Amino acid sequence: MKKILAMLLSFMLVMSASITAFGATTSDVDKTLKSSVKFTYGDKTAFDISESKDYYLYLIAGEYDENIEKSYFNSVKQALDGGEQFDIGTLGLIISNMVLSLEDPTDFEGYNVLDMFEKAELSEYDNMYTYMYAADIAFLFDFDALGKQLCDTLISKYTMGKGTDFWGGYGTSPDDLAVFIITLSAYYEEYEAYIKDALTLLKAYNTEAGYDNYGANANSTALALAAFVSADDEAAANDAYSKLMLFYNKETGGFNSSFDDILATKDAIFGLSYYWLLADIDDDTDDDENDNSTVTDNEEKPANPIVNIKDKTDTDNSASANKNNADSVKTENEQKTQLKSPATGAGTVAFALITMLSAGGVMLVSRKKEN
Repeated sequence: MKKILAMLLSFMLVMSASITAFGATTSDVDKTLKSSVKFTYGDKTAFDISESKDYYLYLIAGEYDENIEKSYFNSVKQALDGGEQFDIGTLGLIISNMVLSLEDPTDFEGYNVLDMFEKAELSEYDNMYTYMYAADIAFLFDFDALGKQLCDTLISKYTMGKGTDFWGGYGTSPDDLAVFIITLSAYYEEYEAYIKDALTLLKAYNTEAGYDNYGANANSTALALAAFVSADDEAAANDAYSKLMLFYNKETGGFNSSFDDILATKDAIFGLSYYWLLADIDDDTDDDENDNSTVTDNEEKPANPIVNIKDKTDTDNSASANKNNADSVKTENEQKTQLKSPATGAGTVAFALITMLSAGGVMLVSRKKEN
């Protein structure tokens, strides 16, 4: 399965229900995301361009605040006005934030940020962990040559049967393997052999307490979760989700770490946003009497994420996609369709909305699975 901006899609899913997904419901995951954002970003009133990854996490968790959005994009404009140059990974994050905010990256305050991305050169000093964001954007906007260049760069730092070596002789880790898999999954068919090899190596780090990187920890477990979803390994993803929730702290709403709870929770947000693609949903409404949520009892039930999307979602132009396979996101058969919410009869169908402004339209992507 191609990932197709999995994290970008997930927060926009219209959740109409709850059906068990390995002991958790979609509402459980949603509430965990909600509490995690509150724990991590509860006091935030603004993000600037140096916090592009944080704003990205904020968005994929389904959050929206008009003032925060203005602060972020004002910072982006100021940086562009000042002639600041960005590496390809940072550009991938910035454009992802534009996509999630329904901003046109080809005409942002007079700048064609997408053109900057296409022309960006890869450097030996790039952070390999940011290539997964860039690969998503390359795939989304049909810059396949650039996307495969990103993947090939990671391949050059990979040995079959041994794994990655991103850091010049320090070997591999579950975190590095997960990032490797997530990046290559944008072009799954071309790199299937490498992905399968990396999956085998990644699973060797699994323990009863979580994925082990100098001790079992939430960070590695969350990245492994995202990697398994990217590779469509549902059994491994379900197991990684259950292991990740071992680190969840009901009192704080975040995730525990022996090093830094905030960093652990940020990685958890990332992994959980992917897990939405495997979470089944049905027609049932939320049942407060049978609520087994992982959040604290007195926390307010989160609103449907779709309401966090601004009025910009009232667009007419949309494209339908095969609801059984994320590979069909880039369908050629576009048709007009009405974005639905549970209140307007979405039934068992949940839609995800991403902008395709460079192609002059908006896509509607249905949920990956049906009951």
